[in-house]
Amino acid sequence: MHRLLAMLWLALLLGAACYLIAGWRDSAGRVDTDLLALLPRDERRPMLETALKALAAQGERQLALLVSARDDATTRRAASEVREALAGLGLTEQGAGAVFPGDFYFPYRQGLLTVADREWLATATPEAATARALNLAYALFTPSNVPWQSDPYGFFGDWLKSLGEATPLRPSNGELMLEHDGRPYVALTYALPQSAFAGDFQQKLVARLDAARDRVHALDPQAHFLAAGVVLHAAAAARQAEGEMSLIGLGSLLGTFFLIGFVFQSARALKLIAVSLVSGTVAALFAAFLLFERVHAVTLVFGVSLIGVAVDYAILVFAQHLGNEEPVWERYRRLLPTLGMVLLTPALAYLALALTPFPGLKQMATFAVCGIFGAWASVVCFYPYLLPATLPLPGNAGPVMRLLARWPRWRNTGKCWGLALCLAAAMAGGLAQLRTNDDIRGLFSGNATLMAEHRQVADILHLPSPAQMFLLSADTPEALLQNEEALIERLRPFVAANRIGGYEAVSRWLPSEARQRQARVLRERLRVSNARIGEELELSAGWDEEASSDGVLTADAWLASPVSMPFRALWLGAMPDGEGSAPRHASMVLLKSLADRDTAAALAGLAHAIPGVEWVDQTREISALMARYRELLTQTLLFACLAVPFLLYPFFGRRVWRIVVPVLIAGGATLAVMGYLGIPLQLLSILALLLTLGMGIDYAIFLQARQTHAHTLLATTLAASLTLLSFGLLALSGTPALHALGLTVTLGVALSWLLTPVFMQKN
Repeated sequence: MHRLLAMLWLALLLGAACYLIAGWRDSAGRVDTDLLALLPRDERRPMLETALKALAAQGERQLALLVSARDDATTRRAASEVREALAGLGLTEQGAGAVFPGDFYFPYRQGLLTVADREWLATATPEAATARALNLAYALFTPSNVPWQSDPYGFFGDWLKSLGEATPLRPSNGELMLEHDGRPYVALTYALPQSAFAGDFQQKLVARLDAARDRVHALDPQAHFLAAGVVLHAAAAARQAEGEMSLIGLGSLLGTFFLIGFVFQSARALKLIAVSLVSGTVAALFAAFLLFERVHAVTLVFGVSLIGVAVDYAILVFAQHLGNEEPVWERYRRLLPTLGMVLLTPALAYLALALTPFPGLKQMATFAVCGIFGAWASVVCFYPYLLPATLPLPGNAGPVMRLLARWPRWRNTGKCWGLALCLAAAMAGGLAQLRTNDDIRGLFSGNATLMAEHRQVADILHLPSPAQMFLLSADTPEALLQNEEALIERLRPFVAANRIGGYEAVSRWLPSEARQRQARVLRERLRVSNARIGEELELSAGWDEEASSDGVLTADAWLASPVSMPFRALWLGAMPDGEGSAPRHASMVLLKSLADRDTAAALAGLAHAIPGVEWVDQTREISALMARYRELLTQTLLFACLAVPFLLYPFFGRRVWRIVVPVLIAGGATLAVMGYLGIPLQLLSILALLLTLGMGIDYAIFLQARQTHAHTLLATTLAASLTLLSFGLLALSGTPALHALGLTVTLGVALSWLLTPVFMQKN
C-alpha cells in the first residue's frame, strides 16, 4: 500500500511538472504586479466594484508625459524627440481634438448655459441684454469661434470656456500645451496597446522612456521630463519582486544547503533535501497557476521564504536516523503519527491567511499549504526507499547536541519563579506601549521616486484622485444626471473655499434634459432685446432664428462622440445593484485636491442629503475592514491558544502544558518587543503570530513525542535556524506587508526556539 501511494504521488508530481513546463512561456504573462489586486473586494456592493474596475481599466492603459525646456521652440523639439523614441511600440497618442469640442456641441448650443449665465439671464433687463450683444457684435473675435449671429450673447462661448476650465491644457499648433511655474510644458498622453501588467511590454516601454529622457536632456540639460502611469509602477514592482525573489530564494537555498551539509556532513542528506524542496515547489506552483487566473508577484516572493519551513520534515527525519541501527520501516511506523501532527498545525496556521478578504493573502495561503504538503508527502512517501539503513553521527553534531542537552530547564524553584516574574513585568511594560495601526497605506508602498513624479504630474494637469469619490445611481439616465447636478451645486462652496480643487463629472459635459429645457425657457426672455438688436444693426427679419437650435443633447449621442472618450469611465450605465435587484444607472464624480479629513467628513455628509448618492473613501473603508479582520483574527488566535491544549491532551496528557506554555510566552514576548520598538500591531502581525503558533507547536510536539532528546533538539534547532533565515530575509522585503510578516515571524520563531527546550523534561 505504501509503495502504491508513493508511485501515485510520484505520478502526480510528474504530471504537475509537465503542466508547469508546458505553460512556462505563458506563465510570465500570468504574474500580476498590481498592488491593488491584493486589496479586498466588497462583494456586497457590486455597483461599487464595477465603478472601481471601470476606473482601473481606464487608468491601467494610460500614460501621461510632460516635457518642458527653456522656451517654447525647444519644448516642442523635445516633444518630437519623445515621439521618435516611443515610435514602434503601438502607443496611441491622444491628440488635441477633444480639448476644443465646439463642433460637437454647436447644434445643441440653445440648451447650454453656464451657472453664471443662467443667473444673469434670470435677472437681466432687455437693455442689458442688448448692450451685451452689441458689444460682442463689434468685437474683433468671439470666444466661441463661431459667427456672431450664431452666438450673439456669447453664451455658447462661455459654455466652451467652462469646459476648458476642467483642464489647464490648451491646443497650440498641434500640441497640447500649458504653463506652470513660468515654464512651458507639452503634454503627451498615450493609450497603451496592451495591459500595463504585461511583463515584456513593461520593460520595453521603460527602456524607451529612459532613452527619451536622455534625448530631452541632451537638448536642454535643465529640461523637465515627467512621466506618470500604472505601467511604470507595475514595472518597478516587477523589478523589485524579481530582485527579492533572487535575494530571498538564493539566500534561503544556500543557507539551507550550508547548514545541512555542515551538520550532517552527508551528500545524500543534501540530495534528499533537494527532493523535498523540488516536490514542495512543484506542488505549490502547480496549485497556484491551476487555481488562480493570475498569480501575484508578492505571492511568489512570500513563497520562496517557505524553503526554511519545507525542509523541517526532512530534518526531523534525519535526526531520528543518526546513529540508529533500527530498521528504517520500524522508525517510520513510530514517526508517522508525529509527522502527521507537525503537518497539521502549520497548515492550519497558514490557512488562517484564507480567512482574510485579501485576494493576495488567499493566494499565499494556497501556495504555502500546497508547498508544505508537497514537501511532507515526499518525505513520507519517498524517504523510506531513499534513506540509508543508518546515518552516521557526524563529528559536528556531537558538540552541538551536548550543548543543547545542557540547555537550561524549568524547575519549580524560587529562582525560576523570580525570573518568570521579571519576564512578566518586562512583557507587561512592552504590551502597555503596543499600539494598533490599520491604515492600508502602511502595508503597500510604491517606488518613492515614481510616486513623487506621479503627484507632480497630477498637480500640474489638475487630475482627480480615485481614492475618494461619489457614486451615484438612479432609475433613468435623466434622473442620474439631475442627481449629479444637485450634487455639484453643493460642491461649489467647497471649490470656492479651496477645500477641494475641483471635480470631474459627466454632467459638466452632458447637462440633463431638464436643465437644457430650462435654458431654452430662459432664452425666451431675449425676444425683446433680439428685436432691438435687429433694428440697431439693420438685420433682416428673423435674423435671430440663426441663433436657435432645436437639438437636445442625449446621453446616447454624447457617449457615441469622441468628446466623451476621456470621461466615459465615469458613466457606468445600467447595472444590477445586488443579486435579484432591478438594474439602475450609475455614474461617478471624482474630486481634485481634497484638503483634509474634516473636508472629507463634510463631503460624506452631502451624500445623505441627495437620494442615490454615496460617498466612497476607499482608503478609509479598507483600513476599517483591516481593523475588523484584525479583531476577528485576534479572537481566532485566542481561541486557538485555548483549543490547542484540549486537542493535544489525548496524546500527551499532563505534559501538554510543556508544549503550550513556551509558545504562548514567545507570542506575548513578541508583542512586547514590538511595543518597545514602536512597531504597530496590525492584521499581518496577528497572522504572523498564528504562523508562529503553528511552527512553535511543531517544535514542542516533536521534542515531547521523541525520547532521543539530543537528536531531536539538534533537529528542531536546525529547523528553527532555517526558518529564521528564510523569514529573516523576508523581513528585508521592500513591500511593507511582507516586511511586517517576516519581522514578526522571525521574532516569534526565535523566541519559541529559545523557550521550548526550557520546558522539556530531562531524560
